[in-house]
Amino acid sequence: MGYRIHYSLQDDTLSAVVRGKSTLAAAGCIARDIAVEAAREAARRVLIDLRWLEDRIGMRALVTLPGLRVAVLDLGENGPHCVPERQELKYFGDAGSALRWLKDDRQAVVPPRGDRKRPVPARAPGWAPLAIFGG
Repeated sequence: MGYRIHYSLQDDTLSAVVRGKSTLAAAGCIARDIAVEAAREAARRVLIDLRWLEDRIGMRALVTLPGLRVAVLDLGENGPHCVPERQELKYFGDAGSALRWLKDDRQAVVPPRGDRKRPVPARAPGWAPLAIFGG
């Protein structure tokens, strides 16, 4: 048995409900699939519901979702299991507190999504293009 992810988008928050059974190999795929869908929908906040997932083996892969504010909804007895807490990743037992935390952008340090090219600064005065002289 594999896994299935059901997505929904509301107010720039992507909700991902993961069902089925996780394996060590599938955990990285689950994290990758969620990251791809968040990029496709241009969502900055992600709520991941793991309550319907059996065997949460390797779900520390969720830690590797850079640039996203992630709330993981899980059963209380499962907890984060030695997962280092990041400012953009937090575990919750109920959906209400997870959504409130996601919408509280005062704590967010999420970089803006979109064009990854940085603007080029204007030329400094006295700048001259490099000329190549041949002889």
